[in-house]
Amino acid sequence: EVVVLLLLAVAAASGKGLSKSCRELLSCAINRGCIKTSFLTARFRETHSITSQIYDDLATAIDYGCIFNTGCNDECNACNLCMQSKLQLTDVLSGESTSGECGTLVNCATECIARAGAVSDKIVNCLLHGCAFHCFSGTCSKCSRFTTRVFNQACVSGDLRKAINYNGQCHEMFRTIVYAKFKKDFDAIGRQPAIGHL
Repeated sequence: EVVVLLLLAVAAASGKGLSKSCRELLSCAINRGCIKTSFLTARFRETHSITSQIYDDLATAIDYGCIFNTGCNDECNACNLCMQSKLQLTDVLSGESTSGECGTLVNCATECIARAGAVSDKIVNCLLHGCAFHCFSGTCSKCSRFTTRVFNQACVSGDLRKAINYNGQCHEMFRTIVYAKFKKDFDAIGRQPAIGHL
């Protein structure tokens, strides 16, 4: 369920700039523990290089259910990015397909839910190891931009670059993490991850 929310949140994100209300949402996510920065910092320190496991650790540490509802509901409601995500979630849960930008990602998520039925582990596995690639493949720039912003918030708050001795910027590290997770898929299409520009 958390991964479903992650994919839908990022798919619904829009716009180049981040409004004040959305910045407040990201701050809330850190302050209310929706992003578990202590866990991430520890995992980054234990892992001396960037591997696909770091991506999985990020998926574990970022609770979009908390961001959207239980921890930051008011901030989410004030942020258009978050409200769009809730509407997108409704479409996916009702089994509706979509076209246009992010259609591949949303349709993949819808198919995961339909195939897995009520077995949440199967849904999570399908979303994490199948659909999430579409967020970064260049077919859903709204997704990659918002996800990058969430990662940057975690990166700065947890001082993740220092934890793993990474010399570049947070968004560059995120690009490296995403590539490590989906290397086979990116190599197959001859591209690097389309990580959103800040």
